[in-house]
Amino acid sequence: MASSHKKRTGLRAALIVLLCLVLVCVVAAAVLYSFVSRRVKAFQSGASFALDYTITSTEAEPPALYALLDKFGGTTGSLTGQYTPRAVQLALYPTGTSTVNDAPLTRMYISEEETLYDAGQLYNKLRSTVVAEYPLASLLLPGWSLGSYISQDQLATLLGVDPAATGLQQVNDFQLDLKQLKTVQPANAKEGYLYLQLPNLAAGEDAPQLILGIEKQGLLKTLSPKVHILLDVPAHHIHAELTGTVTAAQTVVTAPTSRMQDSDVESLVQLRKTIESIVQFVQTAAQSDDAAASPAA
Repeated sequence: MASSHKKRTGLRAALIVLLCLVLVCVVAAAVLYSFVSRRVKAFQSGASFALDYTITSTEAEPPALYALLDKFGGTTGSLTGQYTPRAVQLALYPTGTSTVNDAPLTRMYISEEETLYDAGQLYNKLRSTVVAEYPLASLLLPGWSLGSYISQDQLATLLGVDPAATGLQQVNDFQLDLKQLKTVQPANAKEGYLYLQLPNLAAGEDAPQLILGIEKQGLLKTLSPKVHILLDVPAHHIHAELTGTVTAAQTVVTAPTSRMQDSDVESLVQLRKTIESIVQFVQTAAQSDDAAASPAA
């Protein structure tokens, strides 16, 4: 009898210990969920970011936006910017330039209604590069006198493509809703990162897909956790991979007021043709110099 009583007492004690452990785990999970939930809500209201990026084309024939970036060396580099629930503004710095000391290649503004590109900044950046190498080119390349930002429709007209090929509004439709986030494990996942599939308001095969990877240790210990972002935009046939840090912040993103008029698009076309002719002339001259310097076979 005494032995049976001791066994029952031991079982009750073990059960109590087990229940206590389960309770501790439940409380810990609840605290962790609450902590992560607060972090997610902080990022929902606004954030600033500094990321390294690589953009690749998923089609053999480069799409309009990728071809434009590739032409000016902007498919790899760094970007900085701010995010709000309604709009994103970012600046692109191609590989080899500094986000601290150099001017960006261009800037972009993406809202729920439109996508704008800083054509004035792109022109000034290219002009300064050409003039630094060939000072006399300044006589052929006038200073920028048009509105700074060009709309997606204007860019489509300039490139001769459908306006849908230059808009990125769908990228702004991702929802950072903790209840709808799905845990995933991409093929190129980084060790120690938690990966979440973000839902998107857009539907259909062309809807963008975004996987957000967050360093687990950083999520719990720092206000600027490291992130690994995988973004696919089927409508534009591009895949982007970004790494860096994101900081929750009360940011303000306002639409640019310096806008190009539709009547100015033809002026931009002429500027583009001038730049292309100068670049072609420089390349031909460089090839002639190389040929003259090479010893005869």
